[in-house]
Amino acid sequence: MNKSYGRTRAAVRRWPDDRDTRNALESYLDGLPVDAMAEITVSTVLAAAGLDFTGADLSALDLNSADLADAILRNVPMTEADLYESWLSGADLSGADLSGSDLRKVEARGCRGVRARFCGADLQKSDFGGSDLRGADFGDTQLRKVLFTESDLTEADFSGCTFDGLSLAKSRMWGCVLIGASGIVTGPVNVGKESPELLDGRELESWFRGSGAISITVAR
Repeated sequence: MNKSYGRTRAAVRRWPDDRDTRNALESYLDGLPVDAMAEITVSTVLAAAGLDFTGADLSALDLNSADLADAILRNVPMTEADLYESWLSGADLSGADLSGSDLRKVEARGCRGVRARFCGADLQKSDFGGSDLRGADFGDTQLRKVLFTESDLTEADFSGCTFDGLSLAKSRMWGCVLIGASGIVTGPVNVGKESPELLDGRELESWFRGSGAISITVAR
């Protein structure tokens, strides 16, 4: 994504309530090289694993390669942010808005993203395996080589999405909104509401068609 992201304190729309988290964010921004193309090192990434970002607005910030593992990002706006190759494993993203953000190659296994918004984000080659993404909104997003293996996608919105090598192996997809979705996925997928019902191959393709996704191919 060729965008300009905020790299100074002045670019922060709203600071986190927690003092330690604010200090970490201030220190990170103060230490960023002036040249946005400078090489990223351990000393120039946001070290915020386990920190609480409640009250913050991180939209449009340069958070490239940030360590946000196990961080609390519940309901935090993070729209149009640069999170390329960041670590979000175990993070709480419930209700967070990541619409339009660069989430390529993100490591987000085991995160909690109930009703999070990802509309228009770039999730190419990101890994959300084993995550709780119930009710998440991916509407009109291109999902290229994304891993949702063993994730709970119950009632998630994939309307208008393009699936390009999307891995849904052993994910839960009961109640998903799939109208207009198209592309290639891998299964099997658990479509049962109260008890497991694994579908794959032509049976899964038929289930997608019945859910409004008339152009889905299941890789064999």
